[in-house]
Amino acid sequence: MMKRLVRPRAAITAVLAALSLATPASGGEQTPQQAYEQLSSVRCFAFGGVGYAGTISEGERAFRAVLASPNAARLFRAALTNGTSEAQLYALCGLRRLERETFDRHAARILAANPSVRTMSGCMQTDERASNVVARIGSGQYDLWLGRPNRPR
Repeated sequence: MMKRLVRPRAAITAVLAALSLATPASGGEQTPQQAYEQLSSVRCFAFGGVGYAGTISEGERAFRAVLASPNAARLFRAALTNGTSEAQLYALCGLRRLERETFDRHAARILAANPSVRTMSGCMQTDERASNVVARIGSGQYDLWLGRPNRPR
């Protein structure tokens, strides 16, 4: 009986796909606080599918969970103060969607420090200045991933 060998790439892709569908270890959805804590510690800014398997980054997952919470703006403002440089960029995206009138003020603080940040697009990981990412956020390049802004009722 001949054994069929599994191709390494196919096996890796299958494992990554399974992991991307996994839920948190608690067996339920993340709380907004858990999502905030995860977002605050991200080390790479990425929207859309990344890596070989094109999965959603942990940062984007945490961003989406915070964005869906009833106190999203407060959590994003906290991430601007307490988060990594990459977390601050996600927070700036969230505030652009929720409180667009405060965007320039929040962006100015990041621009003044202008740290080097890690970004990822597709399979390409890059270290670049935050000012480049802030310019893309401000020009609306990430709006596709931010959803529609809340409309006054």
